[in-house]
Amino acid sequence: MIDKHNNTDNLLFKEMEMDPQSMEEWFSFTKTSFLHNVDTFYYSVKFKNDFRARTKDKNVLRLRRYFDVKYRYIFDSDDPETGDFYLKDIDKNLVLRPVTFSRFYNICISYPEYFDIFIAPSVPKAGDGGESVTAECIVQLRSYMLWQYGVRDSFENSYRYVQSFAKFFGLEISEVKENRIDYCWHTNFLNNPEKFFAPESFYKMRVDRFKNATYVTNKVGSEDYEIDYVALGKRSDKVFIRIYLKTREVIEQNYKPWFFQVWKMNGLINEYDKYVYEKCYEKKNWFYRFYARLEFYKEHGTDPVNLEKVSRILDGTVQVNEDDLIKLADELTPKINLVVNVEYQTMRRHSKSYELIPFKDYSQFGECARVYQYFDNRKIIIDYLTNKVFRMVEKTGDGKKSRRPLCGFWEALRRTRCIDMRMTSEQARLVRNYNRKLNIDAMKKRVLCSAITLGIYSRGLNEDSPIQDAYEALLKMNDNDIYNAMLYKSKKLRQFNPEELSGVYEGGDLHRFRLLDEDTGEIYNYESVKNFRNGALEDDD
Repeated sequence: MIDKHNNTDNLLFKEMEMDPQSMEEWFSFTKTSFLHNVDTFYYSVKFKNDFRARTKDKNVLRLRRYFDVKYRYIFDSDDPETGDFYLKDIDKNLVLRPVTFSRFYNICISYPEYFDIFIAPSVPKAGDGGESVTAECIVQLRSYMLWQYGVRDSFENSYRYVQSFAKFFGLEISEVKENRIDYCWHTNFLNNPEKFFAPESFYKMRVDRFKNATYVTNKVGSEDYEIDYVALGKRSDKVFIRIYLKTREVIEQNYKPWFFQVWKMNGLINEYDKYVYEKCYEKKNWFYRFYARLEFYKEHGTDPVNLEKVSRILDGTVQVNEDDLIKLADELTPKINLVVNVEYQTMRRHSKSYELIPFKDYSQFGECARVYQYFDNRKIIIDYLTNKVFRMVEKTGDGKKSRRPLCGFWEALRRTRCIDMRMTSEQARLVRNYNRKLNIDAMKKRVLCSAITLGIYSRGLNEDSPIQDAYEALLKMNDNDIYNAMLYKSKKLRQFNPEELSGVYEGGDLHRFRLLDEDTGEIYNYESVKNFRNGALEDDD
């Protein structure tokens, strides 16, 4: 549906109103929508084996020797960033990274974009000198996996690899527990987050035991601002709450662009919003949203005077200050839907006190029974967090703020269905292809821009075409360049998820080509281009 949440008081709406099909295609969305999911999940794995410093456990000693050799090989190699770790019984090659997590866990085995398995080769003994109570393994499930498969399926999938790892080294698992879980709500409910979360408003509505709130604001124009981030507590606390602009985070940190497609599929944003966000993502610039809106007007607007004005601004012929740019964008185009994220980060120190209700008998799952019970109690846990730990109430009413009814925003959040965000196979395919396409477009621009810069450094200020720059960049490569590029490609191949990048993407066909040197008349075929000697091509003939 077309809603006033995208303001209709702009010239573009008036110019497009004669084309209701285009209006529906570009501006349809679901107002006051909430999307809930578990965005991060860590779980700990305790082994029965003795991992203390002076252990005599043969399997633990073998594990230490194995990874000592593996990491020594990585650090001594030409590619000191990653190595391979093969699990034979499930026929999977994972990535070994020289990464340390939380001091003890300096072995990292990664399934790119899905999960990381951290191992502590040695753990401290207990306070009384007895067996250690520190878990020897921590597994982090990444948001990309969680948003595709949900927390339960993601846990089960990753745990197969933990079991395979344990089997490989002859380790015995004693228990598995939740370590950290982040509950999030993405929403377009708030038309004006700055007004809603302004301190004078927010402090009248918040009911909690946190002593203060941390604000991060950003300047917009010369006099306005936006609230980018509100936090209650500290990251090290049992519970840490963040409320922030998720759209801005994705763009400025330049990662997780697949959220644009997820939000579009679930009605939080429309096609117009996605267009603007994609432009900003390419630029890695949140403020660029005002220029992106003008780009949209240039493509779909009809007023010749405004089109000329917009074109001159976009090509740099006319310079405008930020205030005038924002004003013009608001006059010509609708404002975009903002996606706000409300997130509860809960740690084991908090969740271990939960008295879980045994809805089902999970005794057949052995050491994992606690985790499955935790999943079953999700709705009860969320109700507790969003009511007892932190909630938002009406600004006025009962003199005792804690007795006031919930504000509309918080009521809607608590009504959101607390189920796993499992995508259908078709939805997952759309998200994967969208993510791939956006990254392809960004990389093409980066490659061309780098070739142009190289051309300027090499040939000085010139007026050669970008295609010429690209050819010259290719032909300047020598043996060392090719060797280093091969090492880099080998490293990058390990860093990507094979399931996400299997097959050839549409438009990604491999072309066989020939190059003609117009000065000499020599033609270099596809195979001969592979051989570079001192910056020149060497033909096979």
